Amino acid sequence: MGFQQKGRVGGSLVEQLREKDDSVESAVEPSAANVVPVPAAPQRPATRAEEIAAALEDEIVQGELAPGQRLDEQMLGKRFEVSRTPVREALRLLGASGLVTIEPRLGAIVARPTVSEIFDLFELVGEMEAVAARLACERMSEHDRRRIQQTHDACREAGRHDDADAYIECNDAFHEAIHIAAENRALRDQIILLNKRLAPYRRFITFRAERKQTAEQEHELLAEALLEGDADAAARAMKDHVKMLAEDAFVLARSLRL
Repeated sequence: MGFQQKGRVGGSLVEQLREKDDSVESAVEPSAANVVPVPAAPQRPATRAEEIAAALEDEIVQGELAPGQRLDEQMLGKRFEVSRTPVREALRLLGASGLVTIEPRLGAIVARPTVSEIFDLFELVGEMEAVAARLACERMSEHDRRRIQQTHDACREAGRHDDADAYIECNDAFHEAIHIAAENRALRDQIILLNKRLAPYRRFITFRAERKQTAEQEHELLAEALLEGDADAAARAMKDHVKMLAEDAFVLARSLRL
């Protein structure tokens, strides 16, 4: 039996990882009694357009808004109880991130990349994930090592059940642990951005019954290389893992008729 999707994907494990990462970074900051602390700049509150963009982005990533689905400005305005101006700004923000496209006579629609474009995105994220895996081997602390092991164990356990949402949460946490261990914020941010664009397609591919066992084997090879500190093997395993997802995009194309 394949995975059964059960509503929205919880982000608690990934959020916990990010909170822990921030706390570790703050904990290692040098301090001294004679150092005058510099007040942190106040964080600008999100505009209404940014709030709307964040809500729509979440629905696109979770697959609740399907590729090719039209985003009607008037309906969105009624839903969020705003005029068209913040809705248009929100759609512009989503367009800048590649999640939405503006088409003549149709207006804004959820981005529906071609098979070739999906391959290109998978190829790019595969290279970036491989760099992250290599850097993680070279830079990980003992804390990072434990986190990678724990998230891998959680992912393996989730794979024994038919809960797609739990599995993807654990999968994201495992990859996030690798990104954190790589200690390259710019790389991590770019991977997150690309994965948002690929999220609906990764969900479709990952939860095919015939893909499940192969994915678990790929994770085992990747985790083993990471925990042994073998940078070349880890990079190769990560690249192969993402490459297999890209090849499965042919199945996606037949299903969605891209």
